[in-house]
Amino acid sequence: MRRWDPFSELREMQYEMDRLLDRFSRDVPAATEPFGGWIPAVETYKKGNDVVFKCELPGVDPKEVDVTVDETGRQLIIKGERKTEKDAKDEDYIHRELTYGSFERRFTLPEGVKTDHIKAKFSNGMLEITVPVPEIGTKAKKIEVETPMMIEGEKGVKKAA
Repeated sequence: MRRWDPFSELREMQYEMDRLLDRFSRDVPAATEPFGGWIPAVETYKKGNDVVFKCELPGVDPKEVDVTVDETGRQLIIKGERKTEKDAKDEDYIHRELTYGSFERRFTLPEGVKTDHIKAKFSNGMLEITVPVPEIGTKAKKIEVETPMMIEGEKGVKKAA
């Protein structure tokens, strides 16, 4: 005898919905992608005094990647394009999941970043941007919270001297 799982039907329904949405997004890419482009995955993490942006760009020619900082010095902009292969444009696809086109990602930088010290390198389809972050003069500090204290023999609450 098999035990009834009340959530098995929900999991099956979720699987079917995921399959349907996945199929829809492949069949109608312009409806699911901003401006018909694609959005590469990016990880951001701290490494010592640096902030590192790792951007996944498989199939992108490094010459098609542009990394800039805007005029305020506070926005890191990554732009690029993944182009279709010339011989594949006229193919009669049976199944197509790869996305092509231009992309743009923007990230807010911490205050005081010296933009001339930012470095970018591209290797094996990964773009790594290292942003040195200046150490801020103030450190975290615990602030003591005062509380009123009862003094024996007094009717009211008074602050202890």
